[in-house]
Amino acid sequence: MQRIPPADMSKIAARTREQLEGVQRKMGKVPNLHATMANSPAVLTAYLRLHDALSQTSLDNRLRELLAVTVASLNQSEYVAKNVNVGPSELEQAREGGSADPKTAAALAFAKALVEKRGQVTDAEVASLKTAGFGNAAILEITASTVMHIFTNYCSHVAVTKKN
Repeated sequence: MQRIPPADMSKIAARTREQLEGVQRKMGKVPNLHATMANSPAVLTAYLRLHDALSQTSLDNRLRELLAVTVASLNQSEYVAKNVNVGPSELEQAREGGSADPKTAAALAFAKALVEKRGQVTDAEVASLKTAGFGNAAILEITASTVMHIFTNYCSHVAVTKKN
C-alpha cells in the first residue's frame, strides 16, 4: 500500500497543477511519483527544476539514463532506461556500476562510489574520471545527476509509490 498517496488534484495549487500538466505534455502521462511529489509544491518544483537543469548538461542522454540505472540498483529501486538503445547485458553491467565503454564505466563507477560512500569519494576516484576524459564541469554534473536519482529513489521508497 502506498504510504503517501498522489496529491488530490482538486486541492492542489494552480501552479502545481500547471507543473503536472507540463509533465503530462512532455511524458504523455503524469507518473505516480510526480503526482505524489505534488503533495508538496516545493518538492515537486525542486525535482522538476533539477531534472530540467540536468537535462542541459554536457552529459548525453544515454549516460544520464545509465547513471539512473546504476543509482536505482544501488538503492534497490526499479528503473527502466528510457529513450536509449541499451541492450540487456549493458543494463546488467550498469546495475553493477560498470560498462564495456571505458568512459561510461568510469562515470558509473564514480556514481557507485558516491552512493556507497555517501559522497566521501577519494582523490583517486575523482582522478579516474579526469583520466577517462571528464572535466570538472562533467564531474560535478555526474555528482548532481547521482544526487537527483538518490532523491527520486528515496521519495519513492518513503511514499511506496506504485508504478503507472
